[in-house]
Amino acid sequence: AFVPDRTWAPQTTESAFLPSVFSADDVRRLLALTSTVRHPVRAATLRTLLLMLYCTGLRPGEAVRVDVADVDLDQRTFTVRESKGKTRFVPFGDDVAEILRSYLQIRRRLVPSASGAFLVRPNGTAVPAAVASMAIRRLLRAAGLKPISGRRGPRPYDFRHTFAVHRLTAWYREGVDIPTRLPWLSAYMGHDDLLGTEAYLSATPELLALAAD
Repeated sequence: AFVPDRTWAPQTTESAFLPSVFSADDVRRLLALTSTVRHPVRAATLRTLLLMLYCTGLRPGEAVRVDVADVDLDQRTFTVRESKGKTRFVPFGDDVAEILRSYLQIRRRLVPSASGAFLVRPNGTAVPAAVASMAIRRLLRAAGLKPISGRRGPRPYDFRHTFAVHRLTAWYREGVDIPTRLPWLSAYMGHDDLLGTEAYLSATPELLALAAD
């Protein structure tokens, strides 16, 4: 028998997909649309999920796997366990802490028998990653950011791209030394090196203008 080697079917790790970077107005519109979700637990869970993704750059799968025990409101950190082969701490600010605290109050009041998962469904069980992804896609379509059908347009994962670009843009505005800060961003996002982070730093017009200045 003959086994073809890799030259017969060259492999590539590059993707032709162009990520979407949401504007602040896009994010506000998506957050406002969560109020149209009929069930109060689903609405609160979806809004909190969007803010976790936008404010911390967590992967959607990481966010739905966070347990209540992984949220430390005193130290302002998430513990993200065994993601991409490692566990890491993800700090967040006081504003995010207030959002998480408010969600916990809603969760305890409306779903007192909830499981240990932080983000839950009305029956108290953890939100599966596929269900969370579908709910975000519905919001993107309702906001007019994604076509009604098909796979084109923004994906839930693009919140992670948005986080990285907005963080870099904010640093440019603050006048910080970008090369010294990029390793911070890389560690925060859970990457082993800067090459993993570079894939998220799409060039928006604003970012290009700031970098040029």
